[in-house]
Amino acid sequence: MKIVENDVSIEEWNRFLSNDPGSTIYHTPEWKEFIERTFDFDPKYYFAKNEHDELIGVAPFFKINSRLTGNRLVSLPFSHFCGPLGSVDATSALLSHAQSAQQKMKCSTIEIRSLKKIPKFAVNENFSTFILKLSPQIEEVWNGLDRGSVRWAVKKSESSGVNVEITNDIESIKEFFELNCLTKRDIGVPGHPWMYFKNLFTYVKPYVTLYSAKFKGKIIAGGIMERYNGRVIYGYGAADPDHLNLHPYNAFIWKSIEDACRDGFISYDFGRTSQDNVGLIQFKKRWNAQEIKLYYNNQPEPKRLNITDRDSLIFKLGNKVIRRIPMPTYKVFSKVIFSHLG
Repeated sequence: MKIVENDVSIEEWNRFLSNDPGSTIYHTPEWKEFIERTFDFDPKYYFAKNEHDELIGVAPFFKINSRLTGNRLVSLPFSHFCGPLGSVDATSALLSHAQSAQQKMKCSTIEIRSLKKIPKFAVNENFSTFILKLSPQIEEVWNGLDRGSVRWAVKKSESSGVNVEITNDIESIKEFFELNCLTKRDIGVPGHPWMYFKNLFTYVKPYVTLYSAKFKGKIIAGGIMERYNGRVIYGYGAADPDHLNLHPYNAFIWKSIEDACRDGFISYDFGRTSQDNVGLIQFKKRWNAQEIKLYYNNQPEPKRLNITDRDSLIFKLGNKVIRRIPMPTYKVFSKVIFSHLG
């Protein structure tokens, strides 16, 4: 077995991913290019090959240099789980190689976001994802949703005149960006910069879809879904706070679930949720989604500013300040700070 860095063809890479049931959109060459084009991160992709020069494993990483959150080797920025793929021997060799590379690059820590714990790594268990099993029988999926909240809200939205469309054009993406800024500022966190969404629909275009909830011809909410390898991931969602009474989130989520069922997808991933965000956890559980623990494995345990802990003083103070920032200033602030959060 040998380990090579950034030295396989796209065809070989995609062929390997298509044969691995654990592959995600985050393992794809398209996602690599998207992150490269959007942020000043250094890609460190390691590939395992056997004696026949056949690809048998891949470990995607990016090196993040940040004075705020530390210099890190991460698998993978802006994903809720990723990590090495391949056989036990291949992933073990890839992990060992990545750890050696981390030391040579003088990164303070190596972080692997995974569905399992890695021995001898410090583990952060503060996040979960929530996954709904899909079926070609859409009614079966519908009947599994909470009747008094989810199904009621979907029907209420429809009867109020909200309709959902797939709108991947640049103007709709810009409208979604503006809604996302409103949503993120209202909850007191930095928002994705415009270039993030522009590049997402440029470099990952085959796998991403924008569902827009419209009311009287205006986009009042939207969700970006990532569709790959039988799975749909609810990547990003936002809504006009003045129209939340029309339940637009429920409208576009249900429409995207219906489409996923018709298109033969097997699961719908509601995305990462912090353990202390009780309201969001309950919302996702009402969709009959099952909680799956996420393990953020670090070696050594990171010693950096904790800016994502919702109970920390830094987070709470940051919330208050961000909510009061004028929108033009907020956009500039987000553009500067966002890359540090990868």
